[in-house]
Amino acid sequence: LWALIIMSPWGVGGEMLIFLAGLKGIDKQLYESAELDGAGTLTRFFHITLPMVSPSLFFNLVMSIIGAFQTFDTAYVISTSHAGQLGDPGKSTLFYMIYLYNRAFSGHMGYASALAWILFAIIMVMTLLVLRSSDLWVYYEAERKE
Repeated sequence: LWALIIMSPWGVGGEMLIFLAGLKGIDKQLYESAELDGAGTLTRFFHITLPMVSPSLFFNLVMSIIGAFQTFDTAYVISTSHAGQLGDPGKSTLFYMIYLYNRAFSGHMGYASALAWILFAIIMVMTLLVLRSSDLWVYYEAERKE
C-alpha cells in the first residue's frame, strides 16, 4: 500500500498542466488594478486567482473523483502474486476495481457486471453532486451575477 501512496504523485502532471493553463488565462490587468487599489497578496489570491482558476479546479476535481474509483493498473502491477490472487499482501491493495477484476475472471461475470454498474452509479452520483455544487464555488467570467 505504501508503494501505491509513493507512486500517486506520478499522475499529478496532467492536473498541473490544466492549472497552468488556467493561470495563464488570467488577465494581468486584474492584478495590476487590484495592486493599485491596495490589495495585498492574500486578497489578490482569494479574490482574483482562486475565482479565475475555479473552472480548472472543478474539472480536476471531477476527473480525480472518477480516477480515484478506477484505481487499477498500479495496484495490479504491484500486487500480482504467484498464486494468481490480486490484492495481496494481506488484501492491502484490494481496491474495488481489483475486486471486480477478480470476480470477472474467476467465472462470476454476472456478479462483476453488477459491480461495474454499482461503480457507475456511485461515480455518477458523486459527479452530479459536485456539478450541482459548482454554482456555489465555480466562477465563469462570462456569467456575471449581479
